Amino acid sequence: MDVAKAVLDKCDGLPLAILAIGGLLASKDVSRIDEWEKILRSLGGELEGTGELERVRRILSLSYNDLPSHLKPCLLYLSIYPEDYLIECNMLILLWVAERFVEWREGMSIEDVAWGYFSELVSRNLIQVIGVFYEGLPYTCRIHDLLREVILIKSREQNMVTITTGQPMTWPSEKVRRLVLHSSSNSSNIQYHQQRQFYSFEHLRSFITVTSTNPLLSKTFLCEVLRSSKLLKVLRLKGEEIEETPNEIFNLLHLTYLNLYGTKVARVPRAIGKLQHLEYLNLGDTGVRELPVEILKLLKLRYLIVFQRVDPSDDDYGFHGFKGPSKLGGLLALQVLRTVDASSGSVILKEIGKLTQLRELYITQLRREDGKELCSSLVNLTSLRQLSVKSIGKGDDHEIIDLNHHQHSLSSSSSCSFLQSLHSNWSGLRAEEDPLESLQHLPNLGEITFCGSYQGERLCFKAGGFLKLKELRLRKMEGLIWMAVEEGACPHLRTLVLDRLPSLVDLPSGIQHLSHLQELGLYEMSSQLMEKVGNQKEDSEDYRRMTHIPEIVIGFYADDGEWRIRRLWGKKKKTILA
Repeated sequence: MDVAKAVLDKCDGLPLAILAIGGLLASKDVSRIDEWEKILRSLGGELEGTGELERVRRILSLSYNDLPSHLKPCLLYLSIYPEDYLIECNMLILLWVAERFVEWREGMSIEDVAWGYFSELVSRNLIQVIGVFYEGLPYTCRIHDLLREVILIKSREQNMVTITTGQPMTWPSEKVRRLVLHSSSNSSNIQYHQQRQFYSFEHLRSFITVTSTNPLLSKTFLCEVLRSSKLLKVLRLKGEEIEETPNEIFNLLHLTYLNLYGTKVARVPRAIGKLQHLEYLNLGDTGVRELPVEILKLLKLRYLIVFQRVDPSDDDYGFHGFKGPSKLGGLLALQVLRTVDASSGSVILKEIGKLTQLRELYITQLRREDGKELCSSLVNLTSLRQLSVKSIGKGDDHEIIDLNHHQHSLSSSSSCSFLQSLHSNWSGLRAEEDPLESLQHLPNLGEITFCGSYQGERLCFKAGGFLKLKELRLRKMEGLIWMAVEEGACPHLRTLVLDRLPSLVDLPSGIQHLSHLQELGLYEMSSQLMEKVGNQKEDSEDYRRMTHIPEIVIGFYADDGEWRIRRLWGKKKKTILA
């Protein structure tokens, strides 16, 4: 069509402009010529004679103007992030929800609606997905620098976001609604920022720091903001050098979102009970180990994230959970609960069984004798998607869940039928307790991590089992000497990670049956196995068994003690979390 060519000619061969036009067309009926003509008229003659960058900016501006009303604030909100910043998609979704940009839809969770918004912006080529989870859900994303320039201008025009780096500036409006702090390395800028006397925060709704340990955030300035922002709803201080929760926070009676992740806070005051509109509370990677009973007053709380990291190098077992009040089951709105310390016994597990809206549950310090109580509670959790369970302690004789003993409740319960992700660490199941027997027929299980979860010598994935499994990680199983995958098992497995299995000297038998396997990771494995994998002679049996795998990566400690990663072959096309 001539009109289609005319539209493309407006892009002048510029890739980003073509992508933006493609995004515009994604929401149109491209078979109708009037849709093309409408876009051509929108571009008009204003692009004639403009430079390349200005041409792209104007096309991106048109892309923004073409957005439906519910997507415009979501896109403008991305202006809070610095240039080239890698954005955590889930955190962005939660902020959209907290800012009330997302409308409820019948039959859908508010987060699922927000993910729909995100997908629309991706389909319009306004957001670029960088990393994905095993099920294809975006993990990280970013926006193009030129698009950021466009939305920064529009954000200022609409007084949506005020960004400060500490440089002398004039506020775009006396009514600052969302204040975002970006760090600055200029000490004079910091001094100017902290000494400035005039701030008008009575209309402030959100206060956000984006980069960790922001030098702009003095205690005096923070207290001043909190003291004068009675209507504040969103407070994100992730990674800041804060040793105790400012008392001013507990007077923010409209607060719905509080993120103190990675701060040095070690105690939660009883005054937390005053924040009765709070829906999201993140105290992850802090020193908090116990919550006061007043937390039970937060009946709107949907996300409760509390854990203490004790060994940053150990993602499997390097953290502690929190000890909650005995009536934790009263927080009926909870959807995400991590990480509960269950060492006190079965009472807390019974309470968890009352939280029927849970989608994610993380438990640590679970005793073997309480495994039955946990399984009984899981039966009630019909919305559960992600489950992580860790035992009472590495190296102890305690074992978590006798999976075979509770096989019926696990495999037949409606809760586990929706389970998508399972992490089991240090359960130490004996050789006669096959951990796969009760899991292989769960219809939606897409990811499994076993860390020290099995003491046996043999592990077999049987034909017809794990039909939706896409990622499998086996770690720290010292006794495992043989592993097999029968034909017809794990037909959609994409990522297989074998990590610190010192007795395994051969590749899994039947690995050639995993026709969809995209990545094989071998970390700190036996020298015999590493030697076999490293033998890339085309006539060798091991080579023929793994030649269908696009990417094979091995990790090991070299003689000099340094950790090394070696890619045998292949190059990733997308970032998959390992």
